[in-house]
Amino acid sequence: MLSLDHAFICFEEGGDNNLTSACEVATYIFAASIVSTADYGDIPVPRGYKSAVVVTNPWAEYWKAAIDKELAGLIALRTWDLIPLSQVPRGSNLMNCHYVFDVKRLRDATVEKFKARLVADGNTQKFGIDYDRIFATVIKSATIRLVLILATAHDYNLTQIDIRQAYLQAELPEKLYMRVPPGVPAFDENRNPLVCRLNRSLYGLKQAGREWGLLFASFLLSWGFIRSTIDTCLFTYAKSNLLLWILVYVDDCIIVDNDSALRSRFVTDLAKRFPVDDRAELKWMLGVAINRDRKAGTLTLSQELYINDLIERYASHVSAGHTRKYDTPMEEGLRLSHDDCPAPNSDAADQMASKKPIYMALVGAFLWLSNMTRSEISHVTSQLARFISNPGIVHFNAAMRVLTYLDSTRNRHLHYAPNSSLPLHVLVDSSWETKFSCSGAYYFFMGCPFHWFSKMQRSVTLSSAEAEFFGCMLALKDTLWIRQLLLDLRLLQPGPSQMWCDSKSAVAMAFDPVAFKNTKHILRAAEFLKDHTLRGSVTVSHSKGSTMIADILTKGQARPVFLQLIKLLDDYPQTSVLDLAD
Repeated sequence: MLSLDHAFICFEEGGDNNLTSACEVATYIFAASIVSTADYGDIPVPRGYKSAVVVTNPWAEYWKAAIDKELAGLIALRTWDLIPLSQVPRGSNLMNCHYVFDVKRLRDATVEKFKARLVADGNTQKFGIDYDRIFATVIKSATIRLVLILATAHDYNLTQIDIRQAYLQAELPEKLYMRVPPGVPAFDENRNPLVCRLNRSLYGLKQAGREWGLLFASFLLSWGFIRSTIDTCLFTYAKSNLLLWILVYVDDCIIVDNDSALRSRFVTDLAKRFPVDDRAELKWMLGVAINRDRKAGTLTLSQELYINDLIERYASHVSAGHTRKYDTPMEEGLRLSHDDCPAPNSDAADQMASKKPIYMALVGAFLWLSNMTRSEISHVTSQLARFISNPGIVHFNAAMRVLTYLDSTRNRHLHYAPNSSLPLHVLVDSSWETKFSCSGAYYFFMGCPFHWFSKMQRSVTLSSAEAEFFGCMLALKDTLWIRQLLLDLRLLQPGPSQMWCDSKSAVAMAFDPVAFKNTKHILRAAEFLKDHTLRGSVTVSHSKGSTMIADILTKGQARPVFLQLIKLLDDYPQTSVLDLAD
């Protein structure tokens, strides 16, 4: 599971997907009350300070130690000055604060540490007074996977570092005030009430992520790194034959290098400026286990521990109708609709009242899984996310179906065995079964899937060919982004990127859309795709429908079709262009 730091930063900043981030926070709010560990068993995570330190809590001494460590760090950094309440300017916002607790684990589910984080209640901040700009970014998951493929292919070193109390390193440009946290004296010697005048960017503040991001980026740029123009959390350093890449996710950094001495010099300089935990070889990242065989030139990504936790937490909510094992995540032909949402104050709404928090947490977890390693649940997850504000029993049962599917396939993982002779390939498909067509695409580099999407089109299409054409246009947008990312890494191969589509009409429109009189209403979109085919950015070719792997991302498949496509996805490094071509 993601750490609480990551959940809050995603919620405040957006990341790859705003809905994904919001649902991640929902996962914590509604579900993360018990953590199962390999060495301590089930550990209840307290909801607040009092429940953490109460004498009846068997883990109270661990939580107290975590609180003491957090406070010591805050005081050492001089995060605030204690001032009398009377010195706070009239009309100023006086924020509350609270502790958030978590148990951080290693990849084998053993406890790494009990963690307490003091968080300011930034929801009371006022725009233009207490903060201005708040936008900040995290490294995109597609960038992470692409870099892992490149590191595996070229046998680069893969390591990880963590910046301790990252947000606290940045100073605040605004004057903010906060009530004294638990464990800190609330009165001076004259019994006058005290408050905190913040000097540093405390967790929970709306601008905290941005201030930290700006500070850390300025250090990296001063060291000699170049910031990617397309993913601003990717920093590259190249000199002679030496390279160093830094991928930044809030306070976690993945380091890729081909020279250990260069890496050591960078970490030494970094540690002089920020408190750093050097975690050496990359084995565990954002709840994803990484297994690398350098001799064989392979790497796998797995979220089995995350799935185990998810299944254990919600097993009691699985109904009798979903106790069987499923090897497909979605029922064939299922159409989820707003017609299945309960009307306000109805019996169905009352029935779903207790299930809605569970549904929100499950969808948040599914979104995270589909975003990181489990692409085959992307379509059903995106459909479930459409009804998160008012789910019905049909939607809830569909979510339970995904959960039971994950139970049956919990050890499924992404396996990378890069083949340097295979350039960037895109497989794109669209389904014309609903009012708004659904498009999906897989992106392969060196034969490895590193990016995918399942999106509902924003406009009604008038034919299946038009739906397929719009799917190609959506895939082109991400293709251009990836090509620029490869350019930033100095790795883009010459020539156009290959895009495969199983509609001959859509392929024809990509090269000569004006020849079709029925495409006048989509001429601007047609010209966009045609322009980039003429520029040589992409070339569009027709593929057999039986090998169109992206069909997984567009609709619920029949079981034999789904299993065949999954097999093709897993065997893609051995799939040749001749297998795709019609």
